[in-house]
Amino acid sequence: MLRKKYYINPETLRYEQVKLSSTQKAHWGLLLGAGLILLAILMRWGFERFYPTPREIIYQKENKVLKEEYASLDMELRKLESRLIELQKRDDSFYRAILDLDPLPSSIRAAGTGGSERNSHLGALRDPSLVQGVSLRMEDISNRIRIQSNSLDRVYHEALDNQHFLACRPSIHPISPADPIWLTSSYGYRLDPFTKRRTAHHGIDLAGPEGLQIHCAGEGTVTVAHLDLHGYGKEVVVDHGYGYISRYAHMKEILVKPGQKVTRGQVLGTLGNTGRSTGPHLHYEIRKNNQPVNPMYFFFENLSAKEYELLAQRATRGKGAYQSVARSQK
Repeated sequence: MLRKKYYINPETLRYEQVKLSSTQKAHWGLLLGAGLILLAILMRWGFERFYPTPREIIYQKENKVLKEEYASLDMELRKLESRLIELQKRDDSFYRAILDLDPLPSSIRAAGTGGSERNSHLGALRDPSLVQGVSLRMEDISNRIRIQSNSLDRVYHEALDNQHFLACRPSIHPISPADPIWLTSSYGYRLDPFTKRRTAHHGIDLAGPEGLQIHCAGEGTVTVAHLDLHGYGKEVVVDHGYGYISRYAHMKEILVKPGQKVTRGQVLGTLGNTGRSTGPHLHYEIRKNNQPVNPMYFFFENLSAKEYELLAQRATRGKGAYQSVARSQK
C-alpha cells in the first residue's frame, strides 16, 4: 500500500494529509488496474497449466472415445482387407481358372492406391496419424473393391457366354463325398504295383467299398462302355467336347451305353475290381486335347454331400433307380 504523506498547513499550523491530484490518481489507478489484470492472467495461466478446465475434461473424454472408435474401425478395416484378399485369391485361382481367364495382374489390382491430397487437411490435427491411417485405408479398400467388382463382372459375363462349356467341363468328384473313399495313388510317376518299376500314372486311384456309385464329372457323350482287356477292366469314357474326355475304369457294373448323352452327376456305373487291379477302386482320368492332365485340378465344384446328392437326383430324374455297388484302386 502507498504510504500516507502529511505536511504542516501554515495557516492552521496542523499536520494535514497530502492529497493526490487528479492526474496522479489516474496514474496510480492505471498502474493498479494493470497489475490486477496481469495477476489474473498469471493465475489463469497457472491454473490451466496444471489443472484442466471442465471443458477440457469433457474434450479429453470425447477424444478418448474417438480414439477407441478409430482403433475399433481400424481393426474392422483389417478384417475387411483380409476378406478382400481371400476374394481376390478365389477370383484368380478359382473363378478365372474355371473360365480359362488369366489372373488379374497385380499392377491393375494395385491401381489407385497410395496417398491422397484429399486427406491433406488432416495434417493440421494435433495427432493426425490414426485418422490419416484409417482414412487412407478406407480409400485403398474402396479402390480395390471397385477393381474386384469389375473383375467379377467380367467373370460373370464370361460365364454367361460359356454356360455350355461350364456344363461340359469335368468339374466334380466322380464319387460322392458322403461315400467312404480314400486316395491310394496320385497323378504322376509311381512304382507300378505289378512290375515294381517307376512308370507314369495318368490319373488318380480312389479306393472304397465295392459297389459305390460312380458319377459323371460333366455333360457329354459316352464313347466307350465295355470291358477293356488291356488293363482297365470295365470302363466308361465320356467325351465332353472342347477337347476334354474323362475315363472311369475298373468298374464292377456299367450302367450306360456308347452314344448315350449323359449329364453332370449322372451315375455311369459302380466301383469294382475288374481288369489290372490290386483291389476295389476307381481309376479316374482326364485328358485335354488327348494329353493327360491331373484330375485334382478339375475338382472345382466343392459340393457338400447333400448338394452332391441333389445333383445326382436331378441328373437321374425320370430314370430308374440305380443299384448301389463298388470301390477302387489301380
